[in-house]
Amino acid sequence: MCTEKVNERTELRERIIKAAMMLFKQHGIKQVRMDDVASELGISKKTLYSAFADKEAILLEVVKLTSSAFCEGVKEALSCSTNVLEQIFLLYKRVIEHSREVSPLFFTELMRYSEMEAYFDRMHAEHFGYVKRWLQQGVEQGLLRSDIDYDVFLQQDGFQIDK
Repeated sequence: MCTEKVNERTELRERIIKAAMMLFKQHGIKQVRMDDVASELGISKKTLYSAFADKEAILLEVVKLTSSAFCEGVKEALSCSTNVLEQIFLLYKRVIEHSREVSPLFFTELMRYSEMEAYFDRMHAEHFGYVKRWLQQGVEQGLLRSDIDYDVFLQQDGFQIDK
């Protein structure tokens, strides 16, 4: 496949992801149909299906893009301070800002898709070590209690511990 075709396909996929993201955020996932995404972009459903097999495939890419942007924002916010308590407040501020942009239906409906659950399980596993080190840093700074089993705490928050 020539470079121009690859670029066109990549650009089409990016446009679909952005349009679907906007629609999902506004209306929730269940309410948005493939017809709606195609209509929003002014493309045929055939063109849409040539780029993505189904709505769940688009949703997964939307979640990946959103997660990536959110993580970058969190890293940026956390780099402003070395104090773990300050970082926790910055993190929660970021979460609240992000949540305001999205329909509550989006979060409710998101976990109804098996691919999303698997994706978030992988993300939690990837971030477990980082979060554990972050909490340990808070203990070392004297800002978090040292008598708490943070492994148990993280399991309650959905993190999986690989031993």
